[in-house]
Order: sequence, then structure tokens, then C-alpha cells
Amino acid sequence: MIKIYPAVFEKDPVGYGIYFPDVEGAETQGDNLENGLEMASDALGIQLAWNIENGFSLPVASPVNDIDIDKNTQFVTLISVDLVDYLQETNPDKKTIKIPHWLNVRAEKEKINFSKTMTEALMDKLGV
Repeated sequence: MIKIYPAVFEKDPVGYGIYFPDVEGAETQGDNLENGLEMASDALGIQLAWNIENGFSLPVASPVNDIDIDKNTQFVTLISVDLVDYLQETNPDKKTIKIPHWLNVRAEKEKINFSKTMTEALMDKLGV
């Protein structure tokens, strides 16, 4: 489950301070740009996983161009993270569901993966 959010990098005397305007609690720092990008992805993953595991919806990511920065000391970039690496207990649980026969027939003809579809539907419903 890949998530992408804009991060603000601010140059400081020891490297970069990094925060995510849309993700409260996701802040970090890096010694240099490469380290900062790595640390930003990790901070994002930890915070988003915490939000999910504690029943909070994930925030909507702002468009990069809508984020106000000081262009002399800051820049905005997109940071991606695969939340599967951060979420606890990602092994699938087996569930039995009932759907109308006609829907089952049609879905099987289309070779729809029921587990994947149910996972996507639940994630959408829960705002994850």
C-alpha cells in the first residue's frame, strides 16, 4: 500500500529539518539530502501506520504547489512509503462472505480477485 505526501525540507546548519504539512507528528531531520529523503520516508511510514492502527483516517495530501514555503531556505518534494513495511500483523485473515449469485457469476467471468477487491473496498470505506 503505497502512500505519497509532500514534505518540506528546510536547510539548517546541520543538514535538513523535514516535516509533512498534512501529517501531524511526521517530522524528522537528515544530515544531507540523501539521508533526509530516507529519514522522511521512514518518519512518514511510522506516523501513517500509527494513524491506521489507532483508528485515525489518513489525511488527504495537499498539492505540492499549494504549500507555502520560504524559497530561500525551503523546498517541497514528494515522499513515498509502502505502509506494508510499517503495519503490524499484515498477514491476511480468512473471511467468509455472501454475495448474490448473479454477482458472483459475473465477477468470476471477469476473473476478479475477491480478496483483493474486498481489501480495496474496506480500505476505501475506512479512509486508509
